Formats: sequence, C-alpha cells, structure tokens
Amino acid sequence: MNQIAFKVIGNELCVTMADEAAQMELNAMEPVMAQCCFESAELLINGFDTLRIRCVDGITANEEKCLQYVRNSIGVVTALNPIIGYKNSTKIAKEALETGRGVYELVLEHGILNRDELDEVLRPENMIHPVKLDIKPRR
Repeated sequence: MNQIAFKVIGNELCVTMADEAAQMELNAMEPVMAQCCFESAELLINGFDTLRIRCVDGITANEEKCLQYVRNSIGVVTALNPIIGYKNSTKIAKEALETGRGVYELVLEHGILNRDELDEVLRPENMIHPVKLDIKPRR
C-alpha cells in the first residue's frame, strides 16, 4: 500500500505540473493528466482489494483485550467528566498517569461510581451517541 501511495502521489505531481505547463488552454497536457488519474484509480482499487483480501478479511476483535484497553486508558476520563465532574476527573487522570493504573479501577477504588454505573457510562453505545444518563457521583 505504501508503494501504491507513493505512485499515486507521483501521478498527482505529474497532473499538477502538466496543468501548470498547459499552453494557452490548448489542453495539450490532457492525455498525460488523464492517464495519471486513471492509473491512480486502478492502482487504488486493486490495492484496496488486495489489502482487504490478504490482511483485513478474517480479523476479529479480541473483546476482552479491547475492554482492558478501554478500562486502562486515561482518555476515558473524558467520557466520565460530565458525570463525575472536572475535579474528580482531573484527580483520577493524574493518579492514573502517576501510578500507571487504569481509570476504571481508580474510579471504583475512590468510590466515585459503583461498577454498574461505571459500566453504563463506558458502554460503547453510550459513548458514541449522546444519551442522558441519570448517574450522580458519590464524592
């Protein structure tokens, strides 16, 4: 895919230079411009198909590992901020950064939310679509 990207970039440069070199709107450069565009389109179509068939098809997510990544990510504090407030979010983020522990674990440890509430806030469906959650922090 990198080789295809480099070739497409080269074709784009050729099109740009041919456009700049066109004399008095005679369009003498149109053949090379069209050839570059068609070649790039064909390279990308074939490259994407090959990448999909040989590298993407059959990939499945390791749900346990993905959940672990989410729970250990400092970034999830952003989703918690509207629920637990800026002060708690900052405290948890700093502690997670200093100790290397996960935000999920620290929120539970500090008693800010219980496990069910935290799971509800961090449900992927609730993080990608705006929803009103009636959850209040304990501290």
